[in-house]
Amino acid sequence: MEVRLENVTKRFGRVVALDSVTLTLPRSKFSVLLGPSGSGKTTLLYLIAGIYKPTKGKIFFDDRDVTTLPPNKRNIGLVFQNYALYPHMTVYDNIAFPLKIRKMPKRVIDERVRWVAKLLHIEELLDRYPHQLSGGQQQRVALARALVKQPDVLLLDEPLSNLDALLRLYIRAELKKLQRELEITAIYVTHDQAEAMALADQIVVIHKGRVQQVGTPSEIYYKPRNLFVATFIGNPPANILPAEVGSN
Repeated sequence: MEVRLENVTKRFGRVVALDSVTLTLPRSKFSVLLGPSGSGKTTLLYLIAGIYKPTKGKIFFDDRDVTTLPPNKRNIGLVFQNYALYPHMTVYDNIAFPLKIRKMPKRVIDERVRWVAKLLHIEELLDRYPHQLSGGQQQRVALARALVKQPDVLLLDEPLSNLDALLRLYIRAELKKLQRELEITAIYVTHDQAEAMALADQIVVIHKGRVQQVGTPSEIYYKPRNLFVATFIGNPPANILPAEVGSN
């Protein structure tokens, strides 16, 4: 599923969170929305999800205009930073919940839950409750719940930020492998440039509500389009030297 935004603006009162964004996020690729805090990347993700409605502009899934559709009509999977698991439900019931809402047959629900649990190596956790899980296990359950309905687009809002560094590296590699195996369109929000470089087929650098550059990790790193991208990407950041362009 290709996701396309055409001249999308989002205002909250007088604050312009996104300013005239036109962008294509390709089918079956891992796109990362990268920028500092307050840049507008999460707002962009929530517009794609249907949680927010644009002030102006249009959003398309392939050629289907979804601008005014609610989230439940878009066939998306969404993983939040805090996982948002239901504490009174077992892992099995947490994963099954989106399918129960759709009133799917019990046999289909059971097959789907066990399929995604096997995919994410959490079969032995199905009878546990969220408070009995580690952070990494909770993250996998949240991801399983997003994937179980076989979404057209998988949206991830900084899902690894609450994990310790070593676990973050491990889950990051698994997430990329999973996306490739399922050939799903994934859109991932982060402020961590190392995470973006490791995961992305395409990086969208956002700052002050505007798209600064779109490209592969290599293009973003070696061919920054402007001063912000050049100083934001890289550790340490690029050296900037004052110069004048002279004639030959």
